[in-house]
Amino acid sequence: MLGVALAIMTTGLQAQRGNGMHSRQGFRADSGVYAHRMLNLTADQDEKITALRIVHQKEMMNLRNDKAIKQAELQKYRSADKPDMTQINKTIDELGKLTVEMQKKSVAHELAVRNLLTDEQKAVFTLRHHNREFGEGRGMRHSQGKEYSYGNRRGDCRNL
Repeated sequence: MLGVALAIMTTGLQAQRGNGMHSRQGFRADSGVYAHRMLNLTADQDEKITALRIVHQKEMMNLRNDKAIKQAELQKYRSADKPDMTQINKTIDELGKLTVEMQKKSVAHELAVRNLLTDEQKAVFTLRHHNREFGEGRGMRHSQGKEYSYGNRRGDCRNL
């Protein structure tokens, strides 16, 4: 009996999070009804944006995985008994290249989605995207207590 009540309460709480106009997900083409309501996407636009998003997510997942490996390597090199600054700097450079590549892919994806929109949709999309970049409605969700974070991390495929 207690288990059933707990399951119902949990489901109710999950349903409340992320519903409607106040979703913490922000403005994403993959947030379903929310994006449709804000942009009034056609079925064709939705299908094309979904296809773009899937490709983008795969690319970003690979880059994030590569970046995580490089972060682990950097930590290993930094914590060595005799740290090798040449190896540390090389790994930092590789991390930087991955970050730049992620940012370029994110901007390319954003522009590809934007190119599928009408002028009216572009205005809403651009305004909403600009507001999210400066933290409106996002809080410090990605900071994880390490630093101040205004909006979404660059390279995060949740942008669109």
